[in-house]
Amino acid sequence: MIVDGCGMIAGRLATKIAKLIITGESVTVVNAESIVMTGNKVNIMENFKQRVDARVLSNPLYGPKYSRIPSKIFRRSVKGMLPDKNRTTERIIKRLTVYNSVPKELATQKMEVFEEFRDSERHKSMTLKEIAELLGGKW
Repeated sequence: MIVDGCGMIAGRLATKIAKLIITGESVTVVNAESIVMTGNKVNIMENFKQRVDARVLSNPLYGPKYSRIPSKIFRRSVKGMLPDKNRTTERIIKRLTVYNSVPKELATQKMEVFEEFRDSERHKSMTLKEIAELLGGKW
């Protein structure tokens, strides 16, 4: 299944995809740069900045490493919705592929769009591309 993430709300789309890959279906998400996080921009950036800046005081190179690439940010949010057993999670997450834009080989194929997860203009929101750029991501 190929899912177009353009304009979709990140959390709702992530839950749907997590349910699909748990049941055994392989899912490919395209246009991850256009996936939307709803909420106040200041709060969204505080949460992401706090996570990215986390480090171990004795040696900052040991700290947790969080990606600043939109596709990996979305992949991590889906991974957080999977069962907690390490081997089970790793086996299931292999069924998910996320691309920042539409690759040439997938451009001609039919893409699934979940209209119920589309963001309306009345919500305050940021795209994953905006978040990644503000965090200093290079891709």
